[in-house]
Amino acid sequence: MRVKYFLTIIVCTIFLFGSQRSFKIKSKYQQSHLRLIDKWIFISMETVTQTEKEEKEIVYQDRDNVETLSFHRSGSMSFVSVEGGKEKKGRGIWLIKDHYIRIIAQSDTIDATYNIKDDILTLTTSEEESEDFYGYTSVVKYKKK
Repeated sequence: MRVKYFLTIIVCTIFLFGSQRSFKIKSKYQQSHLRLIDKWIFISMETVTQTEKEEKEIVYQDRDNVETLSFHRSGSMSFVSVEGGKEKKGRGIWLIKDHYIRIIAQSDTIDATYNIKDDILTLTTSEEESEDFYGYTSVVKYKKK
């Protein structure tokens, strides 16, 4: 009986200490995606709508158009925006695969490609034309805070 008890303790000890040494915490993001983790300030948004005659609209940061995005290592994100003098705050999550990002915040889901060059984050979204809506491409730029 004593031998059985002794063997059980040894096996448990080996299992506990052996598993602790092999346990490593890995980031769920690749090193290149970690550059996204920071605060980003809105610079501009250019939207091209494919109507009968292509329309282009550009919005720049000013007193009435301010936005800050914060991407966190945990996969959460937060934003603060002022549009037309009205402040809006929120939280959400972000998911990433290769150069595609999905941002889910409140009731909105944004699927975009992203690129970071010279501390400028560029998010590009596109939608094909349908029976109900015109197609468009939007390019939103943010600078690292």
